[in-house]
Amino acid sequence: MRKLRPVSEDALRAALASAVHGSGELRFVHRLHAVLLVSLGRSCYEVADWFGEDPRSVERWVHAYDLRGIDGLHDHPHTGRPARLTAPQSERLATELAGEPCACGYAHSHWTGKLLARHVEHRYDVSLSLRQCQRLLQRARC
Repeated sequence: MRKLRPVSEDALRAALASAVHGSGELRFVHRLHAVLLVSLGRSCYEVADWFGEDPRSVERWVHAYDLRGIDGLHDHPHTGRPARLTAPQSERLATELAGEPCACGYAHSHWTGKLLARHVEHRYDVSLSLRQCQRLLQRARC
């Protein structure tokens, strides 16, 4: 009997990558499979190639499993920098940006990054960079 092979290996790899990156539980199972294969004697490089991952990622998963057991393979929260504006302040600012600056007492016909930076500093006592203010304006216009 001849060896069966899927028609499109690339399509299957893409489907696996898409599924794995969409769900925390699937990422956990994916990591678990990789660690199991390494524990059965396969190299991290070989497993990484099969799974379409970076070998360093597989090494990190094996190390995490060694340190924390099965729990080490679950997703852990990524915190990031805390927001400078509170949620109520952000909501109020979004409402202000939906209108014209003159509604806030400015003699301008449209919001600019510099104007927004001054406004946030004055109204909310929060200092934001010009670039951050430009990002806020861009999001508000979408």
